[in-house]
Amino acid sequence: MNQPLPPDLWEVLRARFSPARQQRILDVVGKRTAHVRLVLQDVHLPHNISACLRSAEAFGVSHCDIVRIKPSRFKPSGAARGVESWLQVQAYSSIPECAAILKASGYHIVAAIPRQEAVVLEAVPIDKPLAVLFGNEHAGVDPQWNDYIDGYFTIPMCGMVESLNISVSAAVSLFSLTQRMQAELPPETYYLSQVQQQALLGEWVSRQLPRSWEMEYDRYKRGVV
Repeated sequence: MNQPLPPDLWEVLRARFSPARQQRILDVVGKRTAHVRLVLQDVHLPHNISACLRSAEAFGVSHCDIVRIKPSRFKPSGAARGVESWLQVQAYSSIPECAAILKASGYHIVAAIPRQEAVVLEAVPIDKPLAVLFGNEHAGVDPQWNDYIDGYFTIPMCGMVESLNISVSAAVSLFSLTQRMQAELPPETYYLSQVQQQALLGEWVSRQLPRSWEMEYDRYKRGVV
């Protein structure tokens, strides 16, 4: 079991980054949200997974869940290069396990499935935290999710095509939802709290300085310059 990171890790080691880099990191963490998260189940192509993660990071989504119930390995492609270290990615091998954790954390699960009761993306309620679920490129969302899904949505289209690539669907969905949430929700509801931001900053430091942060932090605490 991993030991929790020191709560002051960022403040102790932020000097390792240039002033411009520090400010960039602070600007980004200040725009992070946990009110919406991305859930991908058995997405097959590495490029699709990576493109989805890239979109999540770009729109300030902090948490991504990768569920694999079919034999496969999560292999990010070049599209996610430099992105994974800024996200909180959790992997699961069981739909019930993932769903239980999402529910216990207060999330409503909404799935991109064209069912009769589905609403258009713009009508998805945003008052409660949302876990936005996308399934396999060919088979879609596994039926095991049916016991846990709280709502279904579709992306309105005006052309002859009936569906979008999963990475495009995820990008459109996350952009629409985060824009609405930022406009309609109180900042304290949408953005991470100061405590959450400090914890995330510590995670980022540990990932950006994977070989040296523990030694440097220990030296600082012992007063060794």
